[in-house]
Amino acid sequence: MPDIPERAALECLVNALIHRDSTIAGSEVHIDIYDDRMEIYSPGGMYDGSQVQNLNTDSVPSKRRNPVIADMFNRMNYMECRGSGFRKIKEDYRTAVNFRPELEPQFYSTSSTFIVTLYNLNYNVPLDELEIGEENLSIGEEKDEIAFLNSVKSLKVKQPTRENILKVKKQVGFLQPFGRLVVMTETGLSAATAGNIINILLNAGLIEPVAGFGKGKYQFIINRKK
Repeated sequence: MPDIPERAALECLVNALIHRDSTIAGSEVHIDIYDDRMEIYSPGGMYDGSQVQNLNTDSVPSKRRNPVIADMFNRMNYMECRGSGFRKIKEDYRTAVNFRPELEPQFYSTSSTFIVTLYNLNYNVPLDELEIGEENLSIGEEKDEIAFLNSVKSLKVKQPTRENILKVKKQVGFLQPFGRLVVMTETGLSAATAGNIINILLNAGLIEPVAGFGKGKYQFIINRKK
């Protein structure tokens, strides 16, 4: 459940480095990260002088200020020779879990600046309101995380207990063994309450005991459907 889709973030960073205007002295590409968004600034506006906020970014043609740098990034497989980076960024968001139209990436430019805003898809989204559709599923680890989240949502426990379970899972993942001390450290709960959470997870079939790491060690179970 990434806050920002990885491909979209990579595409924005690559574009900022490739298309920056190096003639603007004293400026550089930089990133500002907030709770609800990430903003990437690059010196230099659109190469043709247009303002990106006034364009249909699904069909903006590729024009490169620095073709040699663009070719180098292409040889390193960080960008394609043709195609609109804007469209790829937006498509990556539209297929992500928790996407809503108001969270679509925003692009803004002047004659000397270019700013892209990537919104945090998980910001202020209560666990009980998460909607996971089949169109959002990908392979491997993301499916595992989504299956686990759905299992936690179905537990007949109070919301704070669900949140504490997710805190522990985020810290240890599926493969790392953990015990009551880890639960206490990550949640700030007492030993008795931490033990109760472990019992809830055991009874729900979300964790299993593991040997070779000392007494009372468990790990989360990958519940991948065939």
